[in-house]
Amino acid sequence: MTMSESDSGSVTPADADRVVKREKNQAYNPAVSTEEVAEKLGISTEEAFDLLEEAPRPDGKPVGNTTIWW
Repeated sequence: MTMSESDSGSVTPADADRVVKREKNQAYNPAVSTEEVAEKLGISTEEAFDLLEEAPRPDGKPVGNTTIWW
């Protein structure tokens, strides 16, 4: 699911949560970066981070210059 054509006003914390859930269910890559979520949703990294902070499920951890989510 790529939502790059949608404006960020229509993207919700649940959308960000779904990206993390889908990515972590893939055995080869159980964590996803904020940048990867932003790219999949077609929004800025800052917007993705804010959505992920509000989302009910993913846990995050700062790693270097990014945050990873699982």
